[in-house]
Amino acid sequence: MENVNSFFEVLSDPTRMQILSILSEGKTLRAKDILEHLKISQPTLSHHMQLLVSENIVLANKIGRECFYKINETSILSMISTLKSFVSVKDENEKEEKKEKKDKKKKKKDKKEKNK
Repeated sequence: MENVNSFFEVLSDPTRMQILSILSEGKTLRAKDILEHLKISQPTLSHHMQLLVSENIVLANKIGRECFYKINETSILSMISTLKSFVSVKDENEKEEKKEKKDKKKKKKDKKEKNK
């Protein structure tokens, strides 16, 4: 549960969500490229990227002096799966079967009452 809490704590910041939106185009971007879309300083971006990377939401690949970032799709899909486990999603077929059983019981009951 701690993992879920910290994941959403990191995502609760509007700037970090903006960064994810920028990265969501599927590209690997340098910090410099991300900064072009934001009205924050480079040290502020570094702070946000550090949090996103530490939570494994974003992957960082340092080449020379530059760092390249991309969304960690595996981590996000894993979190979605975790969230899905908190709810019971019924298959449409199961819902239909339950409805049919209920209708059959009602018909039997109505038939019995009619025969009385």
